Amino acid sequence: MTHEAKKIKKSRLRKLFRPTPSPVKEEGSEVNLSLMKKLATTKEQEDVLEMIEHETISSVRDAWIEYFFKITKQPQRKGN
Repeated sequence: MTHEAKKIKKSRLRKLFRPTPSPVKEEGSEVNLSLMKKLATTKEQEDVLEMIEHETISSVRDAWIEYFFKITKQPQRKGN
């Protein structure tokens, strides 16, 4: 088996065992990701949004959404 054939076989096996995850569709989400992007003001929040967008397991995605809202503070109203 040539070196090139081994590389092709290895890449096929890699794709078989580590398929690329499909990104979360914005329409199917319970939370509107475009609105969440407007709330993100820090690098940490943007990183969490990226994790939410690319997560394929719904329970893990929900945990990331919960964490995003925990680290995103509500603006304080004057008079309260």
